[in-house]
Amino acid sequence: MKHRLTLFSDAVYAIIITLMVLDLRTPETPGWHGWWRLLPGIGGYSATFVLLLMIWLHHHHMFSRVREINRAMFWFNGAALFFASLLPLTLRSIIEHPHDPAAYIVYQVVAWNAMTCMTWFRWAASKMHGSDPGWKEWARMRNRVFAIGTLQAAVFCALTFVYLPVAIAIYLAMLTFLIVSIKTTGPVETEEG
Repeated sequence: MKHRLTLFSDAVYAIIITLMVLDLRTPETPGWHGWWRLLPGIGGYSATFVLLLMIWLHHHHMFSRVREINRAMFWFNGAALFFASLLPLTLRSIIEHPHDPAAYIVYQVVAWNAMTCMTWFRWAASKMHGSDPGWKEWARMRNRVFAIGTLQAAVFCALTFVYLPVAIAIYLAMLTFLIVSIKTTGPVETEEG
């Protein structure tokens, strides 16, 4: 079941990323000025693309460590996919209403929930795999990333009402932190189970 759940999840992430690019529009006016006006949307798309890659990479790294899936892990994985699938909708809202604080907050809440569901998956997996070699050290590091991400999400939401450019800078800093903090290596999956 683990292998099939990973393949299903991979397909969902691929579809989510594909749907996001469909929301980008061509310039309404010709020339560089038309492209200049599209830069915020392209920037939002790029940041969301990277976020989804980080979630997907974390997903793969986690699945490479687990031997079996229990019911809680299955549902937390499904919830992570659900919230990740909402990211194109929330990104579209930001692109269409770039000065609306509510659009940014909804986006951040959805992104935080997608990451949080993966954390809950990891916590459910700890009950079965907590004694595996390297699990506790790896989980402790991921818990620190989760705590920092939760703090970032709260600060982002608060600053969105005060000064949006600083909130966006904090979001991009967190995205950079995720890129740097996630390990791209892990245990090699030895069976197709």
